[in-house]
Amino acid sequence: MRLYPAAGLQIRDPITHAVIPASGVEVPDRNGIPASFYWQRRLRVGDVTRTPPAATPAAPAKASGTSPAASSATVAATPSPIPATPAAATTAEQAHA
Repeated sequence: MRLYPAAGLQIRDPITHAVIPASGVEVPDRNGIPASFYWQRRLRVGDVTRTPPAATPAAPAKASGTSPAASSATVAATPSPIPATPAAATTAEQAHA
C-alpha cells in the first residue's frame, strides 16, 4: 500500500527518520490496513492519505511588460538583515534588542 503525506505536512518514516517524499512511501499492509500501528495512527488522524496529491498547475509566466517602479517597490519592501554583532547595529536596532 502506498501512503502520501497530507498537504502541507512533513511526515517522517519511523524506521529511517527521513521525511517521506510527496510521491509517497510503500508500506506493508494486511487486507488494506497498514501493518504498522504507526502508519495506522497517521492514517487515522489524517497525517497521511491513500490518494496521491493533486498535481499542482505550473506557475504563470511573469509578464514582460512590468514597470521598473513595481519591481523596485518589491525590493524596498524586503526587510534588511539584522547585524550579527552589536557594534554594527544602529542605536534604533540596539533599543529593540
